[in-house]
Amino acid sequence: MKNISIKLIVVLAVVFLQSCETYLEEENPNALSSSTYWQNLDQSNKNLTSVYGAMLNPFIISVGEESLRSDFAFPGNRADVRTGNGLLLFYKQTINEDNSVINSRWDALYRVIFRANQVIDGLNGMTESLKNQDLWAEQMGQARFFRGLAHFYLHSVYNKGEIVIRDFVPATTEDFSKPLSTSEEVKEFFRADLLYAYDNLPNSFPEKTRVTKGTAATILGTSFLYSASEEGIAADYQIAKTYFNDVITGPYGYQLVQDASIMFTAAGDYNSESILEINYSTNQQIEDDNGDVESFFTENARLSAPRAGGGANPFNQWTPSAWLINAYANESLDVTDARNTVIDPITGLPRTRTVSLRSSAMIAMVNDEDVQYYKAYSAPVLQNFAQGGKYANFKKYTNHDITDNESNLGATNFKSGKNVILNRLADVYLMYAECLIMADNNVSSAIENYINPVRKRWGLTLLDPSASLVDATPYTQTSLMNHLMFVERPLELSTEGFSIRNIDLRRWGVAAQRFNDLSTLDFYVTDYNYYDPAVNGTATGADCFVQFGISPDPVADPQIEREHVDAAKFYTDGYFPLPTSETLNNSEVTGG
Repeated sequence: MKNISIKLIVVLAVVFLQSCETYLEEENPNALSSSTYWQNLDQSNKNLTSVYGAMLNPFIISVGEESLRSDFAFPGNRADVRTGNGLLLFYKQTINEDNSVINSRWDALYRVIFRANQVIDGLNGMTESLKNQDLWAEQMGQARFFRGLAHFYLHSVYNKGEIVIRDFVPATTEDFSKPLSTSEEVKEFFRADLLYAYDNLPNSFPEKTRVTKGTAATILGTSFLYSASEEGIAADYQIAKTYFNDVITGPYGYQLVQDASIMFTAAGDYNSESILEINYSTNQQIEDDNGDVESFFTENARLSAPRAGGGANPFNQWTPSAWLINAYANESLDVTDARNTVIDPITGLPRTRTVSLRSSAMIAMVNDEDVQYYKAYSAPVLQNFAQGGKYANFKKYTNHDITDNESNLGATNFKSGKNVILNRLADVYLMYAECLIMADNNVSSAIENYINPVRKRWGLTLLDPSASLVDATPYTQTSLMNHLMFVERPLELSTEGFSIRNIDLRRWGVAAQRFNDLSTLDFYVTDYNYYDPAVNGTATGADCFVQFGISPDPVADPQIEREHVDAAKFYTDGYFPLPTSETLNNSEVTGG
């Protein structure tokens, strides 16, 4: 739904791909005629847009698969979990090297790298007078940012970080065969790229779609936090803090959004909290087809959206886990915040909101009676899905705020103009809080300066360092870290970013235990009475309201089958294996 520049004009000097091609089949425009493509910085800037274009590929974030292999999601219809559902493999943690998604994701990320290398090679071949211009350094900074980002992503989810470093444009078939690098070598490489970007990118661009110095600082800080927590490198906490502090206090203009109603909506595109956001549109380009993974529209919405008024969505393949629904439904509200008082449509009297503003922004569930969802109130819409065992729906990748039906927004059900946020300021606040907790044991500062500002903007009860929400005892390093791991970060960042939750669980060393714990939890569903505008009165949704514990009457209030049971059995290390698209085409790499 956006027309913000950069406009990813597809008639570029760089060759675009069909979705079935791997990155190994890319052509090198420099080998054709460097004078044709790299005569000036205007032409190189057009080529740079192909790098941004490669980021449109939805396999890069694979949001459905990542949600299912975390503790966030269940694979669709609880009443009919089909063995042929490819997403089920991610939920069960049984993914092998020939899985089509992890192959497509690998190829998509190396396609970003390939195009970035094309731009880097072209810029390096320019005259010295062009190289001395600030614009040259800005373009080089963007290209190296994306090359570093893609290597960082690959390092974070594949083969324990041992991947192939690709730092030049291959000229021959033999050039594609390169050995794996160690995890340390990969880290050193992508951090050098990101540091160059940090040193050479401006604080802002006129086009909000461009990456900036603040974007580079965010990814650098994240990489150091990951190594600090997963590898036990204590000094990296301090480095991460330096970058995060720059993001929070620096000249980039980032601020936590205080108007909760615009979060994850069209009105909130490129808001003050957004750091890295992928821009999509339903505007059809003449060269797009419905399956083009680099078209301006994304298919993410089709995987997470119901069809309002039209019954269950056959594409609705991943829905919130029972624990997550229950956690959102029971967030503690600050009753002194005026936003948490609404007028009851039946009594006409003031009452407290049924769920938190954060819950309303993140998922739709039957007891959220105070916001609209696909132009209707959540309760009457959601109760229609209870028969399929879908007790809530994720909102972040849907257009629930601007239409009553996803099918109305594009020529096909595969199209959505919904932007995708990869990094935002609230995540940086919570990562900074983690650094304070783990490196400095500064519980008070972590709460007061970084966790509470995030909670306050949602109207949630603020944490008191001297009295935890769990047992009213003072927060300690351990108890506050538990809150961060199992409450604050998952409820703030559910389904968001590049594999955030899976990497978090792995680097904290709690993933296996988390799945074990969840596999033993019991939930059941009850009827829910809600206000239905259609009858201007009370209606009842049957078996749609998730409750914790053992049902006192399993016939009237059915028990939900325990979740994440297979993940508890099969979870290993949280990394994907090397995909066959690499091992079969690279003679220097084996699929071990």
